[in-house]
Amino acid sequence: MRVVIYLSLYLLSALPVWADGPAPKVDADQITVSGVSSGAFMAQQLHVAYSDIFSGMGSVAGGPFFCAQNMAPDQIDTIKQQCMLGLGADLTAATYIAKAKALSVEGKIAPLENLKDDRIFIFNSQNDQVINPLLGNASRLFYNTFMETDAIKAWSYIPSYGPLYPVAHGMPTTKSRYDRYQNFSDRATPCAPSNAQQYPWFPNPLVRGNDPWIYHCNFGFLPGYDLGKDILWHLYGEVKTTKTFKDANLYKFDQLPFVENVTTPQELNNHGIGTTGYAYVPDGCTDGTKSCKTHVALHGCQQFPEWQFTGKVGSAKAGEKVTFGESFYKYVYNDLAESNDIIMIYPQAHNIGTEESDPNPYGCWAFWAFSEDERETYYTRDGREMKMIAEMVRALKSQRLHLSPIPTN
Repeated sequence: MRVVIYLSLYLLSALPVWADGPAPKVDADQITVSGVSSGAFMAQQLHVAYSDIFSGMGSVAGGPFFCAQNMAPDQIDTIKQQCMLGLGADLTAATYIAKAKALSVEGKIAPLENLKDDRIFIFNSQNDQVINPLLGNASRLFYNTFMETDAIKAWSYIPSYGPLYPVAHGMPTTKSRYDRYQNFSDRATPCAPSNAQQYPWFPNPLVRGNDPWIYHCNFGFLPGYDLGKDILWHLYGEVKTTKTFKDANLYKFDQLPFVENVTTPQELNNHGIGTTGYAYVPDGCTDGTKSCKTHVALHGCQQFPEWQFTGKVGSAKAGEKVTFGESFYKYVYNDLAESNDIIMIYPQAHNIGTEESDPNPYGCWAFWAFSEDERETYYTRDGREMKMIAEMVRALKSQRLHLSPIPTN
């Protein structure tokens, strides 16, 4: 009897650690990453440091690898000037290229030779009022050093619409929950000017009412612009737009097991990391018989689920306190994921404090050091957030990611 019990326990321990979710099979050669704003900086860090995992990268409104360099957390004003305004940044990318080469030799990032066959998509709008678009060009110059130029697609405006179709800082989409065009300014320039949810010094603070940094870009007779589609098309080849996502295919997972030396959800938040991550597994990938592509999508600052903002004058939610909630992990990529059998992973950041002087009041990803002990690691394979996301992907590949259905109301 005892032998039977031991054997049963052994067999149970050998099974994949899934909750009530599916057990998809991952194509290890088609795992990519993208991000918006701070998520774009993080996506580039991840791609460079873990090029043995990721075969492509999409950057939206971000800047180059190692932009903040080894500056201390209390140098945040200088970091903002350098990696937002571009003041003091190396726009030739020579500094960042040299650092990557040194890190590769030291084994702190994956060998840079891995990059040569990858694919890169970079979008930095010429109308971006938050991140200097020249920082996006520095990203292009960085990647030009390590890979074929025809594998890099870099845009400063929407090619099919031209430079007269302004796009502000953030993620252009064809679907947004709060942008209803209830005033003339939104109808005239649906993707601009910049959202002013937390930045009162930006122009036109009263006329934007959309989600933070997500823009619904339908414009007159133009069908709108789905940037996520162009990113995935470049990374994977032609994509379809034939299906819509299903709520039943959206799952959550605990992020705590993927962070070393952290034991409680509060400690996780104190490091700028959310407690819950999300995943979308399309119908075509749920039974585990087909090897599916995987894309990791990183939100920007103010786009983690718990973030609250006030609807602006002229919007459908004017004056209301709104929780950002599921806007990023549900509405940007999942239609495309369902249509093209792409598993989506949505890691989540979290704010550290609420004041400008706090380490991370807007819940950005760590493209600078949030604490003194991270100054030499946040951009390497030893970075806390970097290791966390890489381990999530490894867990998905080996069927150890504990997915749970999200309860519906």
